[in-house]
Amino acid sequence: MNTIYFSTGWAIALTLLAAAMWGGWMQVVKHIGSYPVSGLVFLLYTIAFFIVWGLTFALAPVLIPEGLIEATRANLPVLPKLLLGGGMMSVGILLSLKVLGRIGLLLATTLSGAIGSILGVATSLAEEGIPNTPGAVVLIIITTATFILAGFVCSMAASIRDRDRAETEGIDVKSIKTQVSAGIVALSVLSTFLINGWSVGTAAGTAAGTPPILTAAFLATGSFISIAVYCGIRHTIKKEWPAVFCIGQSKKPLLFSIIAAFCHYGGNLLSIYAMPVLSATLSFLFGRTLNVWGYFWGFYYKEFAGSKRRTKAILYFGILMFFIGLGLLGFFNY
Repeated sequence: MNTIYFSTGWAIALTLLAAAMWGGWMQVVKHIGSYPVSGLVFLLYTIAFFIVWGLTFALAPVLIPEGLIEATRANLPVLPKLLLGGGMMSVGILLSLKVLGRIGLLLATTLSGAIGSILGVATSLAEEGIPNTPGAVVLIIITTATFILAGFVCSMAASIRDRDRAETEGIDVKSIKTQVSAGIVALSVLSTFLINGWSVGTAAGTAAGTPPILTAAFLATGSFISIAVYCGIRHTIKKEWPAVFCIGQSKKPLLFSIIAAFCHYGGNLLSIYAMPVLSATLSFLFGRTLNVWGYFWGFYYKEFAGSKRRTKAILYFGILMFFIGLGLLGFFNY
């Protein structure tokens, strides 16, 4: 197998770039108006399927010199996990976008952050085992705890923000406070569990030595199949296909779907290729910096506009903790 080898520095840089792409593409939801979110996700994974497989066939002679068919046969035992992981992820993404639309970017990121961190680390360790590097266990525990605590600090800032707005506007805080019902929490937990399919698939592929491009291709296949089944049933029953394909209306959602597909699975490819250098577990932790981008986008959309200086200071401290965790990871890998 022909493998592309990166230095540790390049592997970290590519993983952080992937996290930025992941943390950015979901913003397209804020620009599609009344277009159905399920339609966006359907187009995203359909486009990603063709992009990734197109790259796989085009680059197989270079990246898989033993041949695509032979590599597929050699990795048959791991393919079900790749398909399952991709299928879980796409449905989880759809549910997470629904949560984001209900409670906003900052709060949605906080709800999913702690559970996602624990699930991802546990899954990666279960698939590939504990990294052999001395001190890896301590680092994983400390970094995971730091990221979780950072999320809770940011959540506290979001709660204080609501009180600030109520005081400034002279109204009852309940009238503007984002309502997080039990149903929303349950949906957020379910979406986080399903999105962990990413860790299921990538950790399995990395541990088995599957060519990264093949790992991405079968993840994309699983993503496409599961979302095609769900959306196929939904949009057929509700007769939404004309709306999904923007027939007789603005084609802007199609453009945003292409952008989202490029950022989502482009980030996946970067991360998967860098993963063997860092290990699946440490790569996952570097990838958690996508939450930082979620907060930055929250600033862009002025979700903290009008908050007091103290409230913003708490939020900044929470974000700083993400960078502290990132610094620990970087120091350990060097």
